[in-house]
Amino acid sequence: AVADGVVAAAVQDTIATDPGKVVFFNVNGDFINSVIVGSLPDHVSFSPDKTLLLVANEGEPATDYSTDPEGSVSVIDMTPGAASLTQADVTRIGFTQFDADIDGLRAAGVRIFGPTNSVSQNVEPEYITVSGDGKTAWVTLQEANAVGVIDLETKVVTAIVPLGLKDYAAQNVSLDASD
Repeated sequence: AVADGVVAAAVQDTIATDPGKVVFFNVNGDFINSVIVGSLPDHVSFSPDKTLLLVANEGEPATDYSTDPEGSVSVIDMTPGAASLTQADVTRIGFTQFDADIDGLRAAGVRIFGPTNSVSQNVEPEYITVSGDGKTAWVTLQEANAVGVIDLETKVVTAIVPLGLKDYAAQNVSLDASD
């Protein structure tokens, strides 16, 4: 993501299940700073007023599920400026408050899978968009077939909304190449 002459790039750790970084450069490619974020950082997005940078931390499991980090969203307060950022400017927002409602979320249509996974391990934040007023963010939880709703003022995930299912087989609808 680019804003006000600053380029922010998500960089995964050499061990993909470990926390990654967001690295800041100027538009000429000169290093400015970096901060640690969650496991397997993916999409980065500035808020409309450029005071926040949001990072979708996918938290994908190891192929054998021996390690399965929680998905999260990191919110970086950009008001000090990229050069002055410290870890204190990074807030990691998780989904653990939904772990106890795993059965309810499944019943609602949220896809939760894996050998022993919790909700917070199954949601793998992928892409973030921010409302025009900068108060709300929505993060796609692609593998869970859902969207997380984040209150940016309180820095809390307020809901996981299932995206539903379209059962083409039950409707006897055929698909062609244009689909």
